[in-house]
Order: sequence, then structure tokens, then C-alpha cells
Amino acid sequence: MIKSSLLILGLFLSKMAISSEHQMIDTLGASPKGQYVALEEYGYKAQTHSYYVKIKFMNVWKQNYVGSPIEVEVPASRKSFLNEARAKARVLAKEQLSTLGISG
Repeated sequence: MIKSSLLILGLFLSKMAISSEHQMIDTLGASPKGQYVALEEYGYKAQTHSYYVKIKFMNVWKQNYVGSPIEVEVPASRKSFLNEARAKARVLAKEQLSTLGISG
């Protein structure tokens, strides 16, 4: 009985740890004809106590990703670090955004 109670408690606590992950997905922009779109995923990773940003580029017509994803991860010491990471990721993505004709 005690073992099963401990198992249930352990599963509950592990669920709480997993649920402390947060993420958002935004569209940065699209090409004039709507063929390409830039997607920005960002959030918090509890395991590493860090903020992350990932920008991916999608060909909507073919429903596949193109180019190289941009990834930035910074310590979650301050809330402002997330905004700084997002700004850095956008600077790193600038060339691919331009190549695909994506404007925000």
C-alpha cells in the first residue's frame, strides 16, 4: 500500500515538473504570395532553468520546413533575458528572412 502511494506521489510530482515548461508560438511574417512563413517558438525550460527561442521557416504550399532553424538559449536569470534572446534570434534570422522574402 505504501509503495503504491509513493509511486502515485512520484508520478504526480513528475507531472508537475513537466508542466512547468512554457512555450509560445508566433508568426514573425510571411512572404508576399504567402508561400513562406517564419514561425517563432519561445519559452522556458525548467530542466535547464533557461529561456529558448527557435525560429523555423516553412514553405506553406509544400507543407515542409526550409532553410536552417535559428536557435538561441540563455539563462533565465532575469525576465528581460527572454526579450533579449528573441531579439538576438531575429537578428540571426535576418538573412534567411530576406532570402525568402518574408517581412514582419
